[in-house]
Amino acid sequence: MQNTYKIKTIIFDLGGVLLNIEPRLTGAALVSMGVKDMERVHARLLAAQLYQRFDSGSCSPASFRDEIRNACGIALSDQQVDEAWNALLLDFPKDRVKLLHSLSDRYRLFLLSNTNILHYPTYTSRFRQDHREEMTALFEKLFLSFEMGVHKPDPKIYRMAMEQGNMKPKETLFIDDVLENVEAAVKEGMASFHLKDGMEVTDLFDNNLLKNSLDIKFP
Repeated sequence: MQNTYKIKTIIFDLGGVLLNIEPRLTGAALVSMGVKDMERVHARLLAAQLYQRFDSGSCSPASFRDEIRNACGIALSDQQVDEAWNALLLDFPKDRVKLLHSLSDRYRLFLLSNTNILHYPTYTSRFRQDHREEMTALFEKLFLSFEMGVHKPDPKIYRMAMEQGNMKPKETLFIDDVLENVEAAVKEGMASFHLKDGMEVTDLFDNNLLKNSLDIKFP
């Protein structure tokens, strides 16, 4: 880490960094419900930018479910769609919770996530049940794409977070598992770290401080 940067704030991504996820489980759940040719369905939904629109809050849950049903070509109930959609959400490990608690005395902590109105109550409820506290208590503020009306890697979401959190970009480190999101944050003046496959976020710290050996990207 360059000495010219004094990191005082850390912004964490959620899925793939703090919360374990497996998107393939959603497709597997739909197949178990009778959906044929999941690759074709997924391609159709990508072409319609449904996931993107839902994460940015421009698509209602009712419309989201209808588009899923239409793409799948079978009469799935609302409950089935929600069950399949939430199947990709896994656990929020205890060691990551412990890390966030330990870092709070040294850094300002924020969350910046591409997420949606169906996933949010599911993983926060599970977190409450598993850890006996609110997930929101781990951070100074949560920046959620469906509430902000924009999602990563759109430059606007980083600017909104900086402004609303009263953060200084050069004192801020952004951690994400998607390289495109990391590169966008660097362009907005933040130091950023790409958490690659096989990396564990807890390994980025030593004695509650960022390790000096990290391959951090700087503006």
